[in-house]
Amino acid sequence: MRSSGVTSPTVTSSLLESVESGDLAKFGLIPEFIGRLPILVSLAALDEDQLVQVLTEPKNSLSRQYRKMFSLNNVKLHFTDGALRIVAKKAIVKNTGARGLRALLETILLEAMYEIPDEKAGNERVDAVVVDEEAIGSVDRPGCGAKILRGDGALAQYIIRNNIPNSPETNEALAGELEDAYMLSRIVSL
Repeated sequence: MRSSGVTSPTVTSSLLESVESGDLAKFGLIPEFIGRLPILVSLAALDEDQLVQVLTEPKNSLSRQYRKMFSLNNVKLHFTDGALRIVAKKAIVKNTGARGLRALLETILLEAMYEIPDEKAGNERVDAVVVDEEAIGSVDRPGCGAKILRGDGALAQYIIRNNIPNSPETNEALAGELEDAYMLSRIVSL
């Protein structure tokens, strides 16, 4: 048993991989409790890329769940790649892992989730909600929250104006609007 000192995460991780029932008893757990743990498994924290995968890849990923919820009000939801990376970094810093991703997204999208269903008939229609790097902030600073884009084709115009790279997510969100907005912007610039 160590008396003092700081152990690096790599050493701690390798030590946890070799924990046995006897180690738990030496730590102070009673045998009756240890007997209820038939299999001991060591887990490692997810890295940034893995957290981004959790946000985007599964069939029921958080980004798809929120997109579906916004689509019930005929509103598109778009996440930039950089924003997803910052969300993952914030989860790592807070040490909440994948379970903390929902709380982070909920905080960012909260205002938009309240505003969109209350949209008045006289106002310009909400076309999309964008979560970009500015909306998220940084690891040590909160962002401004999701951006609400009003007017038909507002998302396509936003993507062109901000030179957001074309990705499968962008194509899915726009479904043909991007080409129309690009052509319109080219015509206007001539």
